[in-house]
Amino acid sequence: KWPKEETAVPKELVERSIPVLEAELALFSHVEVVMLMGDVARKCFNAICKKRGGRNAVPSGSTYKLRSSEITYDGKRVMPSYIMTGGNIQIEKSKVQMITEDIAEVIRLIGA
Repeated sequence: KWPKEETAVPKELVERSIPVLEAELALFSHVEVVMLMGDVARKCFNAICKKRGGRNAVPSGSTYKLRSSEITYDGKRVMPSYIMTGGNIQIEKSKVQMITEDIAEVIRLIGA
């Protein structure tokens, strides 16, 4: 919710964002798929899940390996992906393709 000023996101900023994100997720009761774009999104989502039920929804591991696994939480499909901003997109062109594939999978899952 707040722009980061450095490469790493301070833990305090993540913790400050969690209540806001939790409230936003509650607004969308009919969501079928949650796409987590980036490590910070994964951290926040896992923190919300821990608060509610005591464990992470998304296991630790590289996004590359987790993309193909079927992760669910509270009856919703959870898809780790890559963030679509920043310099790494320009450096790692394969991430653009993977993000495109992830978005296509979300569209397929919701039947749009």
